[in-house]
Amino acid sequence: MSAKKKNTDFFWVSFSDLMTSLFFIMLVLFVLTVVYLRIEQKKIIAEKEELEKIVQLEEQFKPLQLDGDFYYLEACKKFVAKDLLGKEIFERNKTEILVEYIEPTLLVGRKLEKFLNKLEKNNPTFSYLLVIEGNMGNSYDLKFAKDDSFGYKKSYERALAVYNLWVANDVNFRKSNVEVLISGSGFNGLCREQNEENNKRFSIQIIPKVSNNTNYKNE
Repeated sequence: MSAKKKNTDFFWVSFSDLMTSLFFIMLVLFVLTVVYLRIEQKKIIAEKEELEKIVQLEEQFKPLQLDGDFYYLEACKKFVAKDLLGKEIFERNKTEILVEYIEPTLLVGRKLEKFLNKLEKNNPTFSYLLVIEGNMGNSYDLKFAKDDSFGYKKSYERALAVYNLWVANDVNFRKSNVEVLISGSGFNGLCREQNEENNKRFSIQIIPKVSNNTNYKNE
């Protein structure tokens, strides 16, 4: 066999090996691309399902928004008890709830507990963050600065007093799939009203967490 023939045969063998290798590389890349696209497709489907759940959940919030006992602050998605709006339900400069406002405050807590229990029943894969926020009304001459530490401290203590009143009377949101956050915005915060008397209040915010069950039960 001539040298030229040998070289030609060697070329085609090498070329064949190269093409085979390229074929397998392309095949692997194709498989990886398909797998990646399927994973991304599943993510998109899951996100779409979660979005649909959120939209459905917003519909379930409407009864509470339209409830005659609550004033809904749409701009910040908070609820304020109408019967307590603009009323000093605490002892002046203290955190004890006045006797005449204990029962109205309890009614608010029981209604919220009933509403959250219904939400959990309808949405077992959801968990919720319940924010109890204390607010303070400034003086007529606005002598307190918005970030005054007294306002933050007192509003937090008052929100805690509301929560403690509920717990002491068997209104326990943690029996459901709910985490509770006690906070105080003092003389600051969103959705404040121009009439400072109406800022003497506590507000409630319910934040859903999709597919994030807390798995926590407080017996």
